[in-house]
This record gives sequence, structure tokens and C-alpha cells, in this order.
Amino acid sequence: MSDTALLREILDAQLEMVCRFRADGTILFVNRAYARTLNHDPEELTGRNLWNYVTGDDHDYVSAMLDRLTPLTPELTIENRFETAGGTRWILWRNHALEFDEQGRWQVGQSTGIDITERKQLEEQLQLLVGELNHRVKNTLMVVQAMAHQSFRGAGLAAQPVAKFNDRLSALSGAHDALSQTNWTGAPLAEIVRQGLLICARDDMRLHVGGPDILLPSTATVSLVMVLHELATNAMKYGALSVLSGNVSIMWDIDHDGHVTIDWRESGGPAVSKPTRKGFGSRLVSDAVPRQLGGTVSLDYDPAGLRCRITVPGAVCAEGRGAGAKR
Repeated sequence: MSDTALLREILDAQLEMVCRFRADGTILFVNRAYARTLNHDPEELTGRNLWNYVTGDDHDYVSAMLDRLTPLTPELTIENRFETAGGTRWILWRNHALEFDEQGRWQVGQSTGIDITERKQLEEQLQLLVGELNHRVKNTLMVVQAMAHQSFRGAGLAAQPVAKFNDRLSALSGAHDALSQTNWTGAPLAEIVRQGLLICARDDMRLHVGGPDILLPSTATVSLVMVLHELATNAMKYGALSVLSGNVSIMWDIDHDGHVTIDWRESGGPAVSKPTRKGFGSRLVSDAVPRQLGGTVSLDYDPAGLRCRITVPGAVCAEGRGAGAKR
């Protein structure tokens, strides 16, 4: 058996679809798995154009992705719909540019694909379920707010406790908003901080926020949003945000063990003193992270400004990628 025949036999034995093609889409070679999906023999597809088999709505996306192939980054993965003899299927393609011209534009590429239709269908079902869950949670929170308003109206209670309760419900709703953006797989720490600070004015120049991109799991999201909300509420009532000269710095980082630390520092506000008793907000700040996440919360009532360091253990953290967020 010649080397060419042996290579062909090896490729035809592959379960994955293999296609070699020119930049204009002209097919140079396909293996038997690729041809079988189109109900053709491999030789019949040589010279045809692969764009005939890419679902029309995906043409622009796939073309733009292939344009990213360069001599420095000759490989990429694309998921797109593929028109097979049995109907439209989702295929995950591993693309590899093999030849480039003098300007660095790819001329010949090869793709290896596997059918992921069932996975995509499950993802769609999951999105529908998560969407329904988010809808129900939001509705429930709105019902609770309405019940609180009706229950306390005319009961002789001061407006402030009711407003504080509704603010906490809004923070809880914000935590669920952050989770819904990632289908409850977790939330970026930058978004968690943003949701925790929603009680503050968005353009408040007294807030200084930043840190690397870090993805925290869903178990940490609600706790941290609520803790940050309480810290922000306290800063607006009694701390640095109660005066124009005050400032609040919220910075975070991750160490080599995966532990995430969030540093809350206030300055320029009224002199701070340790409270004589602990209300619900104080207990939430000090207890939520240790009880629910196994982390630590260190509060320092420095007269120059409250300091709070929150540490979330590496066992419940996952580091994200990209640049840090700034506010």
C-alpha cells in the first residue's frame, strides 16, 4: 500500500469530519465522515464550495472568524450550523491555516469537525429554564416589596425602615441580575461590586473601584452583593459618603492560592467609632461570608475611616481573564 493510500485510509477511518479547502471555499479534500453527512462520495465533493453547506445566516460570522487566522494565530475554533443531507446540524470545527501569502493572508486551511447538535439543544433548553427562573424570582421580589409597602402603610412606622428593607430587596434583585447574565454559572467580581454599589450614584466621583477580572461562583454572588450593599448604605449614612470630602476605595485581587480579597477603605469622612450594638446590617457584613462561603471578614473601625477586608477562599473561586474593571 502506498503512503498516499495509507494516509487516505487513516483519514477515512476517522469519526471526525475532515475538510481541506482554499480561502475562496473550494474543497480540496474531504474524508469519508465529511462526505457521509452530505450523502456523497468524497471524490464527488472535490472542487465544490464548502459555503454551499454552511447555513446562510452563519456565512458572515464564519467568514469573519476565518479572517482571524494569521501566521501567529493559525488555529481557531468555530461553532456553526451545517446543512447535511439529514437536515441542519451544529458542528464544532477546529480550523488550522496551512498556507499563507506574502501579506500573511491564509490561502489553504483544514477543518476537523464534530457534531454538537444535542449539546446546543440542551444549552437552549437550559437558557429557557434559566430565563423562566429569573422571571419568577423577579416577580417574587416584586410581590414581597408590594406586600411590605401595603403591610407597613398606615401602621405608624417611620418610612426609613421600610425604605431600608426595599433597598435590600433591590440589592438582592441586583445579585440575581448578575447571575442571570451568565445563566447562574457565576458572576464577574466587577459586576458583583457594581450591583452592590447601585444604591450610590453611578457617577459618584468619590468611589474608586478596580481589580483584575475574576469570576466568582453563584454561591458567592448573593452574599457579596448584600455585604457590599450594607457597607455602601453605612458609608452614605454615617461614613465617608455622607460628606462631599469623603472617598471610598474598593479594590480586589487574587493570590497564588486562588484566594480573593476585597478591600473596602473609607477616608475623608466623619470620625469613625465602633458601634455599641450590632443591627441586622452589621451582622450581615460580619457573618454572611464566614457562614456561607467559609471566608473571613476583618472590620477595622479606624477613626480616619472604616476598613473592611473580605477574603473568599480559593476553593470557591475561579479566576477569569482579561483586563481589570475600573469605575
